[in-house]
Amino acid sequence: MYVNATVDHQKSAVNHAVANTEAPASTRTHRQFPAVPWLDTAIVGAGIGGCLLAYRLARRRERAGEFRPERVALFERTHRVGGRLWSVPMADGLHADLGAMRLHRGLRQVLDVVHEAGLTPDLVPFDFGRPENPVHVRGVSLRLRQLTDPVGLPYDLADDERGLSPGDLVLRAANTLVPGFTELRRSHHEALERGDAHRAARAATEFRRRCDQAVVGGVPLRQSAYAEALRAVLGAEAVALLHDTGGYDIGSSGENAAEQLGILFRTPPHAEYVTLRHGMQSLPRALCDRFTAAGGGLRLGHRLLRVDRVTPGDPGHAPPDGTAPSGPVRYRLTFALEDPEGRVTGQHSHVHARTVVLALPQGPLLRLDQDGLPFTPRLRADLAAVEAVPAHKLFLLYRTAWWQRLGITRGRGTTDLPLRQLWYGGTCPPPGPARAEGPALLLAAYPSGPATRTWDALRAPGAKAEHAHRLLARMHGLPHLEPPLSALAQDWNSAPHDGAWHVWRPGHDPGTVAPRVRTPLPGEAVHIVSDCWTPDPGSVEGVVAGAEAVLAERWGV
Repeated sequence: MYVNATVDHQKSAVNHAVANTEAPASTRTHRQFPAVPWLDTAIVGAGIGGCLLAYRLARRRERAGEFRPERVALFERTHRVGGRLWSVPMADGLHADLGAMRLHRGLRQVLDVVHEAGLTPDLVPFDFGRPENPVHVRGVSLRLRQLTDPVGLPYDLADDERGLSPGDLVLRAANTLVPGFTELRRSHHEALERGDAHRAARAATEFRRRCDQAVVGGVPLRQSAYAEALRAVLGAEAVALLHDTGGYDIGSSGENAAEQLGILFRTPPHAEYVTLRHGMQSLPRALCDRFTAAGGGLRLGHRLLRVDRVTPGDPGHAPPDGTAPSGPVRYRLTFALEDPEGRVTGQHSHVHARTVVLALPQGPLLRLDQDGLPFTPRLRADLAAVEAVPAHKLFLLYRTAWWQRLGITRGRGTTDLPLRQLWYGGTCPPPGPARAEGPALLLAAYPSGPATRTWDALRAPGAKAEHAHRLLARMHGLPHLEPPLSALAQDWNSAPHDGAWHVWRPGHDPGTVAPRVRTPLPGEAVHIVSDCWTPDPGSVEGVVAGAEAVLAERWGV
């Protein structure tokens, strides 16, 4: 039996987070939105990309003595800031990251932004795989350290694959597909550590050249799916081992093989992972707070419907004296207003701006009116170069950290059960020393891809929590495990979302597509900022890099 604190986020993902944020009360009430004047810059989407753009513009113009707060505004459909960075307080200082939950020390652009936001002291270690953590596959319970021991491993690996860890198997595949992969990767990251940008760039260029030359079964690597590439160079049982123990559905992955290897190439060989003490959402919040403190405008509950070009004679082309930025206003944005629960109010708002930045992922962009800006056949094809990956997250709050009795402290466990991944202690280490008693948080299920189908069928309140609890009891051999106190679930494929992250489809090259997406209409001041169309889709680094590129190309920042 679950207490009333159990939350079904599929019913209303917004309500719980709104009730547990540090946002001012004025942003959580039904209210009449103030009129928005003619703008210099309208930024749509208050995720990390939109918040970073708004903050950087405010800082740049303040320094130049030209910032007019009424001329820059940040618009957001929901009634919170953060997008797919979403941290919800649970109990006793515990936070649950429903979205992105970690960084590694090699992500220099993001760490620079963390420093700018004043959050470097909040960076704390994020444990990933620990030798003592469990791996439950094919009905057998193991510890991570046992995956290199063929005895007891329920996989019939080839002779030359036995004794290799899953990580070693991935590197063997990478070196077979792209000869010299490991050495190029090592050279690249050693150069970055020494500050030798030229050597690092040479290694990255050579890696891309070899990727472009690589062929899998007569098909160029870039046109191959990652799962197909793995099956071409590893045995079927080795691929199954990677799929079952890795937490992600590698065996059915349709993502671009070259781009998946590119993500591995850019990840340091011995990556050190970190997170933010109060959740990853604290980063966009801090940036947005600095923007609004400078006088910038934040408009919540604004869902963009379309963008149009303003023509001479249009009422928005020449606004009243003293209210507009210098030069004619070029674009008109039409918004529908929504209340904190995502319901349309029937009200609409028109905003005029000289520059428009759409800081949005694939789904919201494709739901804009396609006869408006910035859509062209070329842009539609580029937007379709990536596909969304569904994912669920389910957090369970237990009375005590029962896993400590099994010798488990923190970090990840994996399984081929529908739970797929679980993080002991949740995703954000609580403040202070480790506690032997008191509420303890567990990221109990983190399925993605086809593994989400089990959870899609569980719609009744509490059904997900009950199913996850039963699977946890089976996985850990604890048939009498005490039920959790409460649960928190998020389905990233339910409205207003279309997926947790995106991957490149085979046959597409980010180096070609990304610049076109950032500025889809040459000569127009309409830009797109998103992690989706970057070399690292789904990452905070990807969206930060995209925002930095638009700032440099449009404003010289």
